Amino acid sequence: MARPPAETLHRSLARAILEHLREQGAEPGMRLAETGLASALGTSRAPVRGALGILAQHGLAAPAANSRGLVLRQLPPAGDDPLGDDRDSDAAERLYWRLAADRLEGRIPDSIAEAALLRRTGVPRGSLQRVMLRILAEGWVERGAAGGWRFLPLIDGPAAEDEAYWTRRALETAALQAPGYALAPATAARLRREQESLLDAGAAPGPRTIFELNSGFHLALVQASGNRFLTDAAARLTRLRRLAGYVVALDTTRLATQVTEHMAILERLEADDRVAATDLLIRHLEAGRAARARLLTAAADRLGQMSKASRRDA
Repeated sequence: MARPPAETLHRSLARAILEHLREQGAEPGMRLAETGLASALGTSRAPVRGALGILAQHGLAAPAANSRGLVLRQLPPAGDDPLGDDRDSDAAERLYWRLAADRLEGRIPDSIAEAALLRRTGVPRGSLQRVMLRILAEGWVERGAAGGWRFLPLIDGPAAEDEAYWTRRALETAALQAPGYALAPATAARLRREQESLLDAGAAPGPRTIFELNSGFHLALVQASGNRFLTDAAARLTRLRRLAGYVVALDTTRLATQVTEHMAILERLEADDRVAATDLLIRHLEAGRAARARLLTAAADRLGQMSKASRRDA
């Protein structure tokens, strides 16, 4: 029996909530407020309530002990999907990359009505909404006027990537030097597990998982500063980098080196040697700079090939 459309949309929104919670550095026990989540994700409370129900069914949320509502029970690491695959996940993946290619190549305007997007893609409304919820969670689109969509600026080439490099270098090194910097042991242990999983020979992580775990590593380092302004700026920059970052992560030639460099930074932070950690961080960012610029030059061609394949299979 086909899954009811409402349940499928709630499942997509549940994934969006998990993505939002990861970005916010949420910890178990955090209250999951319907109003706040609805505002953050640009939707109403009713679908959020359905999505929270999905999270509760899968043991990720639980009733609050002393009040109404739910609290976060556990937050799966980036790349894990404990909610299960949708029946049309292959078609959704093709549509996702088609929209990504069209956006990066300038074929979709900054603002577009949902009806126009439906005509452009030729897919059912429910299929489009599920993919758009995923894109909303990733942070490169937001709800527009009258039910439309507004696509946000992206890092879409070497020049923008170079600007992002200098911004990341300023933000992340400042975070490591912040007074009272404290990387919680539980966070350090999680980051180590996630990095080790990238080199698991049997896992074969995809580009989305690689980007999310690596960008999540850097975001966690900034969050440990306790400075909400640095954290907010780093989260916004991660959203701008995400789509191009997925494309760059298709090339895994530096993956083992990246993990080794991350582990070295983590080791220095656990030893409370922030000076050495900062030096290692700068070298790490610089080492990936040339590779990212080279890969982004070819990103349009690579995405164009994905888009053509998606159109043929549609």
